Amino acid sequence: MFFHGIPFIYLVRQYPVLNPASSFRNKSPAKRADARGLIRSIGFEPVHLLRSSPTYPIRKCLEECFRYGDIVFAFESIPYPRIQLSEHEWGIPTLDLRRAAWICIDGEKHRHWFRFRFPHLPVVFRR
Repeated sequence: MFFHGIPFIYLVRQYPVLNPASSFRNKSPAKRADARGLIRSIGFEPVHLLRSSPTYPIRKCLEECFRYGDIVFAFESIPYPRIQLSEHEWGIPTLDLRRAAWICIDGEKHRHWFRFRFPHLPVVFRR
């Protein structure tokens, strides 16, 4: 499984497809420089995902993703092109959130937003 953590405020701005290139102008100069470096080296600025494995279980992926944001999307697979950025981290140019297998949310305050946009997707509320 692949996992992507995101703060709700960014999710609302970018839903339904996450595309780092679309928010390039809104980034700080340091983040724009990082993005340019990634584009030069791999050809695109990636959406980052963690991949679970026997040595990196789902629980660990969720913990790490919740350090970044209060929403975690889980995917059975991710499309190509994709690149392995580190031992457990993968990157893709865009991420269509409608392809998620399930969602885990820290708290319950956005329940209606998710039920409206993902009516057939399992949504787990973490307390």
